[in-house]
Amino acid sequence: MPIFYTPDLTDTTKEIILSGTEFKHIKNTLRKKVGDILHTTNGNGLLAKCSIKDISPHEMILQIESIEKKEKSHPHIALAFALLKQHNELIIEKCTEIGVYEFFPFYAKRNVKTSLSDNQFERLQKIAIAAVKQCDSTHLPKIHKPFNFKGLLQKLSHKYTPVVAWEEERQQRLHNILNDAERDICLIVGPEGGFEKSEIDCAGQNSAQIVSLGNHILRAETAAITITANTIFYQLGRNPKFY
Repeated sequence: MPIFYTPDLTDTTKEIILSGTEFKHIKNTLRKKVGDILHTTNGNGLLAKCSIKDISPHEMILQIESIEKKEKSHPHIALAFALLKQHNELIIEKCTEIGVYEFFPFYAKRNVKTSLSDNQFERLQKIAIAAVKQCDSTHLPKIHKPFNFKGLLQKLSHKYTPVVAWEEERQQRLHNILNDAERDICLIVGPEGGFEKSEIDCAGQNSAQIVSLGNHILRAETAAITITANTIFYQLGRNPKFY
């Protein structure tokens, strides 16, 4: 059953007034009627079973039947990616579906894209909401405003083990790092032109692990999706309850 996004939902909510895009989708596309059952989430782990109590021309009232709390899977996986000229929405969409809980866009030295407008940022947030609904998740990932690369590394050091994918790395493989990781992991993928050597040196000085994704040179958006999927699948193999 589809999940609908209601950010005002709390564990004490009794009724929800739904309007706007979600209301139109439920009323006009799905043609739901009074008495029908829906599921909603606030994006922070709450899942509510609701019945449609009333429908008017511009809104509907949902009555909460039950609420449960869904815990995040562990370890948490974050993704830092250099903003691309295109395909940023693809990265957010697919990696949200796979299971990323936090996104850190950043600017590297070889970035083609050097700014992100408020409208573009809001668009990325909408893409994440749609992806959460698509895969019936109750956890909406946080998308940060863009960092410079050094600022990103400093931000990550407090919470994550940073793992940088670099096409020139020849020895260290992703599974070696995942096997030994004691903290949550942030995967880091560079821009269209790749990282400069000085950025890799800076990453190493900030406790980042540098890994290879294999013998093929991947497009930046492909690398972001690939390293995320490989990490999730590896964790599934180690612990079937993960994800």
